[in-house]
Amino acid sequence: MQKRTLPLVIICAIFLGLFVNAQKNSKTLKHVEPPFWWVGMKNSKLQLLVHGDKISDFSVEVTYPGVEVENTNQVENPNYLFVNLEISEITKPGTLPILFTNGNKKIKYEYALKPRVKKVNEGQGIDASDVIYLITPDRFANGDPSNDSTDDTIEKVNRKDENGRHGGDIKGILDHFDYIKEYGITTLWLNPFQENDQPAYSYHGYGISDFYKTDSRFGNNQDFKALVDKSHENGMKVIMDQVFNHCGSGHWWMNDLPSKDWLNQWEEFTYSNFTTIAASDPYVSDSDFDLLTKGWFDKNMPDLNLENKFLETYMIQNSIWWVEYAGLDGIRMDTYPYPDQGAMSNWMQALTKEYPDFYMVAETWASRTSYLSYWNNEKSNRNGYTPHVNSVSDYPLYYAMIEAFGKDGDIYKLYETLAEDFVYGNAYNNKVFNGNHDQGRMLGLLGDDVDKLKLSMVFTLTTRGIPQLYYGDEILMKKDKPDGQLREDFPGGWKGDTRNAFTASGRTDLENEVFNYVKTILNWRKKAKSVHQGKLTHYKPDNNIYVYFRHTSTENTMVIINNSDKDIQAFDLDRYKESLKGYSKGIDIITGKNYSALNTIQLFKNSALIIDLKK
Repeated sequence: MQKRTLPLVIICAIFLGLFVNAQKNSKTLKHVEPPFWWVGMKNSKLQLLVHGDKISDFSVEVTYPGVEVENTNQVENPNYLFVNLEISEITKPGTLPILFTNGNKKIKYEYALKPRVKKVNEGQGIDASDVIYLITPDRFANGDPSNDSTDDTIEKVNRKDENGRHGGDIKGILDHFDYIKEYGITTLWLNPFQENDQPAYSYHGYGISDFYKTDSRFGNNQDFKALVDKSHENGMKVIMDQVFNHCGSGHWWMNDLPSKDWLNQWEEFTYSNFTTIAASDPYVSDSDFDLLTKGWFDKNMPDLNLENKFLETYMIQNSIWWVEYAGLDGIRMDTYPYPDQGAMSNWMQALTKEYPDFYMVAETWASRTSYLSYWNNEKSNRNGYTPHVNSVSDYPLYYAMIEAFGKDGDIYKLYETLAEDFVYGNAYNNKVFNGNHDQGRMLGLLGDDVDKLKLSMVFTLTTRGIPQLYYGDEILMKKDKPDGQLREDFPGGWKGDTRNAFTASGRTDLENEVFNYVKTILNWRKKAKSVHQGKLTHYKPDNNIYVYFRHTSTENTMVIINNSDKDIQAFDLDRYKESLKGYSKGIDIITGKNYSALNTIQLFKNSALIIDLKK
């Protein structure tokens, strides 16, 4: 029989049809998230959010050893389908074919299952041996001017606008990594770097428009991972800032919500009451509680409803995805008391199950210790709620610092606040700070008193807890709100800056004095087991002088903070003999001065001593 061949025009038509069909398929599936996953996770279940034109009309089939479709869920919007997969222990990494079928319509989607690859120093966990350095990426340094404005984002660079984009990016942080390392920092925390595609006021990062994508004005996902890798290579760690309470109004799903209850929606725009104590108040009214947890942060920050179980799972998986993808060491969770409490507890448990030693700190903005203890509690609260939180932001101690070191302040306030630690589950895990992106700079709040700023640094770095510093405080930044001013640019981070404060020659004498003062404490602290593992014993302050000890069975450090404006020639140490027992001498780690006896000691006004005690 003679072999017949198809005419070239028919062959071309077939290939054109296949190409067109592939194009249709790519348009039908607009989003599949998470974009990829890993085999060997402790939780064998994976929920895929699939978004595409009338995708809910399709059935789903997978043929891959170890992977099964547990079920699929349709929601109010037919353009969404939630696919629940079971990934067994025997599953190998590879490309998982997912077949979507609706009659004669078929869509084949290839989903990547990756191997888990753990690197050296990855996922180290964070504890009291660390010091966290908070950076607002847009305001730290501009390493790549070519991405200051990008085609895929609306807001363009305008450094003259204090609320605008200034061009700082991940490369800028990498370019000045040696500065951070020299300073003595062990852990980086970046304000959110994920895409914030808003028309204005998007630099801060808290209006996320794509939870899986780095904002292109900061770089890309690989750039962030490179920062984490470099940190690990240098024995440092990285905390990611995550947000579950809200997204940005520019998020892609805002044009096509999965369901009305994806967001907390009101008949007219309604702000949160921002009263976080309502979350723990046993007498709270339903209306006050709803305003806190369901009101919006701002008109451009839609409030996410984590009572929706699909959204809860989506957010938890996103959090795990970033930990696994980048090799994170910790997460700081923004606005922790605002979202659904049950969902946040489930998040904490899911992360702990996957990463038992992982560090998660909750932003819990509360002025009193009793309020804060609702979240840092190893047991169930009286209402039956168990938060499972392992660290909280210690705002009560922050406010106590402002009061203690402010004009005519009494350091007794610090003693009094710490004396309430009995209400916590583990106060030693609290994140202690003297500045962050939401507060006026500590120097300005203390009336530009540099000596008092130093005292706040000493206390932050030697009291119980995990210390955190804010970029620029070490070079005497002092501006207050509005936010765009207190988050000012680091001088020298931009080409054309009149000075470069990343270098000693670019800093004033006073800036260098403070930088070196804190640097000395930070680099001593790296090996100071007394503050890493030691207990805290303190003594009631007298005459505005506060004395406390950080001690283990083998190491002991005495801290003396003279918060008064008087020099004392011979400060008697006899009162502290129970803590000095077994020690006869010491060295002040700030000045290097040796003390051959521990009977009396000279104190200068508004100064501190950190004395490593010796036997």
